[in-house]
Amino acid sequence: MRKQDKDRNGKPEALLWVDVETTGVDRDLDELLEVGMRCTSVDATETYGTLTRLVKPQCLTLDDFTPVSFSMHCDSGLLYALVDSDPSRINRKAVADAILEFLDSLAQRFTLVPAGTNVDFDIDFLKRLDLNPDRWLSYRKFDLTTLRRYLTFLDCHEDPYKKHAGTHRVRDCIRRDINDYIRYRKLLKGAWR
Repeated sequence: MRKQDKDRNGKPEALLWVDVETTGVDRDLDELLEVGMRCTSVDATETYGTLTRLVKPQCLTLDDFTPVSFSMHCDSGLLYALVDSDPSRINRKAVADAILEFLDSLAQRFTLVPAGTNVDFDIDFLKRLDLNPDRWLSYRKFDLTTLRRYLTFLDCHEDPYKKHAGTHRVRDCIRRDINDYIRYRKLLKGAWR
């Protein structure tokens, strides 16, 4: 392990890829529907743990969705999965407890650097589960949005937000982020040689 992969406490850094699916983009009003996390090495070649949970809001009506999010979550099967799931496993407390156990376990071994697309958005939704992400997560973040935008400005990368493919489920979004990250690492390492 390289020296720079360890924090001041001697624990190795790991990337904690985080993604959420919600009823819209309002961090204060919209509802959390699904949360996913995947912990990897800083080069994303090793996976140390994965967590995916559906989250059933206490009360959800069609008015809670933006038209785009409703259509997207119907197409992805997320809404059907919520209806078909065991309520005792997907209620807010059960999900928060699973996340707490997952992050406690990882934080014993690693300094967890949150990573993904729009990381602050995802972390804000974790806070709404009455979790304190600062307890486990480094104050440093790795947000691919900045890197994607920068590579687009340099004409090294097509704007990924023009045609976003995928199911809009957390596993797919995290997989896409990790694949993009690995590709960007190769691109940047090649540019520095």
